[in-house]
Amino acid sequence: MSVNTTTTWCDPVTCPFCGDKLASPGAGFIDHIHDNTDCERGFDHWRENIAGDLAGEWSG
Repeated sequence: MSVNTTTTWCDPVTCPFCGDKLASPGAGFIDHIHDNTDCERGFDHWRENIAGDLAGEWSG
């Protein structure tokens, strides 16, 4: 697993947290973060950071 140091997610089939290829940008991403603790932590941290920018919770 490589480390992705960019803050821009420009390829939807690549994990923005580790750079691994995803099976798909939707369900494949969710499966990936559930299987990879570091990526799940990164996603949770990202989600906490943007929570105040959204009016209410989202279903994703």
